[in-house]
Amino acid sequence: VDRGHGHAQVTGQLPALHTAGRQQPSQTAVKNVVVLIHILVDLVVFVNFVTKLICTIMKVIALEGDPNSGKTKTLNLVYALLVQAGYTQVSGVFQDLCNDDCLDVFQGFGKTIGIVTQGDYAIGNCSVKNHLAHLQSLGCDVAVCACTVGTSKQKIKDAIMAYTPHHFEPKYKSSSAALERIDNFNCAVKIMGMI
Repeated sequence: VDRGHGHAQVTGQLPALHTAGRQQPSQTAVKNVVVLIHILVDLVVFVNFVTKLICTIMKVIALEGDPNSGKTKTLNLVYALLVQAGYTQVSGVFQDLCNDDCLDVFQGFGKTIGIVTQGDYAIGNCSVKNHLAHLQSLGCDVAVCACTVGTSKQKIKDAIMAYTPHHFEPKYKSSSAALERIDNFNCAVKIMGMI
């Protein structure tokens, strides 16, 4: 602006910016900031991965025994004990799997508990592997299941052992009909103690 003739006149020149005391960032400083940003992004990705991994860890408690040893009856007692202990059923999850077998999920006391009483199938839609994967997809912290032992049943055990931690609780056939209910109840109480 030229003020020489009593009025303002634009000369087309911009005044120089005064940058005294301020330094332009060096290329090294800029590169360091970029590297730091990449490290922070990688850290966020890693934390998300670890969080997802921790959230998908599901403890499996498997009631293991021969066919007709009382596994389904015992797990139905566990189901009743969960309700009695104050766990609440998650709406819309229950599946009737026929022959007194079911799949369901309960929540309470900061835990999500899945239970599936069917444990006879090594392959197919009703396999223990599929049931456990379904319970894990529902966010279960603990899954209680049956594991039938015998010829062609190794895949059932393998499916359970894919989860860490896992525990196999043996279920033996009662020595008499008079003791069957007592044996099943005692086994159910033991499983409740593991949840």
